[in-house]
This record gives sequence, C-alpha cells and structure tokens, in this order.
Amino acid sequence: MKMLFAALLLFALLYPVYVVHKQTLGSHEKIEKSPAEWGAEYEDIEFKTEDGLMLKGWWVPNGSAKAVLLLHGNGGSRNGFTSGVFELGKWYHDQGYNVMMADLRAHGESEGERITFGVKESKDMLAWIEELDPKKRYSWTVHGFSMGAVTALMMKEKEPARFEKVVADAPWIDFGMLAKQELWRRANLPPLLYGYVGFVAKNFFGLDFKEADNKERCKKLCKERVLYIFESEDTLVTKSQRTLLKELCPDAYIVEFEGIGHVEAFKLDQKSYTKLLTRFLNI
Repeated sequence: MKMLFAALLLFALLYPVYVVHKQTLGSHEKIEKSPAEWGAEYEDIEFKTEDGLMLKGWWVPNGSAKAVLLLHGNGGSRNGFTSGVFELGKWYHDQGYNVMMADLRAHGESEGERITFGVKESKDMLAWIEELDPKKRYSWTVHGFSMGAVTALMMKEKEPARFEKVVADAPWIDFGMLAKQELWRRANLPPLLYGYVGFVAKNFFGLDFKEADNKERCKKLCKERVLYIFESEDTLVTKSQRTLLKELCPDAYIVEFEGIGHVEAFKLDQKSYTKLLTRFLNI
C-alpha cells in the first residue's frame, strides 16, 4: 500500500513537469514561401538573440517611412498556414509599408527549443528592430496573432514611443484563465494544480507565468492606439477573455468577427479584415 501511495505521489509530482515540457516546445518547419511571390524584392535577415539563438526572417523594403512587424502565433511561422500572416504581409506591402516578418524563437527556421509566451520573444524582437532601425527612421506598427499578439503588446508596453500602433489578433488577457483551461483540456490537470504547475514552469524551465499575464498590461495600454481583434468561435481565447478586457479597459478598440475560429478572421474574411485595418491605420 505504501509503495502504491509513493508511486502515485511520484506520478502526481512528475506528470506536471512532463506536461509543461511538452506544452512549451516550439514548432519548426521549412519556410516554403517568399515575398518574391508578391513580385517584391526582399532580404533574408537574421538576428542572434541575447541567449545565442539565431532567428530568421525577411525585410521587404518599400521606400516609405512606414514599417510593420508581423508576428505569427504559437505553432506557426512566416508561412502563415493558419493565420494567413504571409498573405497579410503582401497586403501591408501593397499599402506602402516596409514589411518585416520573422520566425519567433523555436519556430519556423529560427533556432530554439522552447516558447516563453511572449516574454523572451518580445525582447528578441525589440533588440532586432533596434539593430534593423537604429536611427528610428520608420514609424512602426506591430501586428501579431495569438502569442504573437501578446508579444506585440509586450513590445508596446516596454517601448511605447517606438511603436505607433498595435494590432493584436486573439491575445489572451488572463494567462491563468487560459492555462487552467488548457491544462485540463490537454492534460486532464485540474485547475487547483495551477499553482504547482506555475512553480514547475518557473523552477524547471525558467518561465514566469506572471510575466505572461496581460491584465495589468492591457490596463496600462488602455489609452494607446491598440486594435484588439477577436473571433466569436475561438475556443482558445474564449468570450470570458474578451469580456475581461472590456472591464479592464472600457475604451479599448475591440472588434469581434462572428462565426470564425482562433486567428482565422483574416483568412476567412479578408475584405472585412482589411477594411478594418485601413480604418484603424489611417486614424
């Protein structure tokens, strides 16, 4: 009986370690497209992060003072198979923007094993933009999807003057709410174990869940030029997250696309999506 109890206890302690390990692994894939498909000239660019990872991306110049950084979500890449971020790059380029597209750490052709829910990703992108645009020649917009949207919000919080506008498509607001939901859905871990999972993430993997939370961040950015886009059928970033954002920031510019799932609004309704972007970007 004691051995059985000890085995169950050991499993209870170690299973969350395995879950955090699995759920924070990145997703590498070959980049199959290039901006040459838009008929545009472009540069393959790369950047070495503070912790020594080589990140890959594109710079697509357009000769204007406007620039946009496009950020895919967790499990994505510059290919944009889910969100359509690759095709969105063409749209921005057609509007006269210089376009920067990057594979976040542990994604696409960038190095790295593990995601950090926007924490290190935002530091990577801030440093990369500083290297790319040290004289601050460009007026920057950041447009991100899901984890990329959270990364964009973190960048805006850290350097508000550097980024004129942010488009955040399907960002989580309450990370704890999201994590509890997904721990149960993906690993059958009950919400009461969230504290222990957070302890495991911080002490075994160097991930601080508090840094990934967006509640205070969204309150801080309430008066900034941020467009929040949500999809009504999103089962990851649920209606509760959207409701919370409205409570935290009654003045937030929020648009919800009906009948569409997580980060699929641009791909499934490009006409309405780009009309919304045109209005927001020209305010």
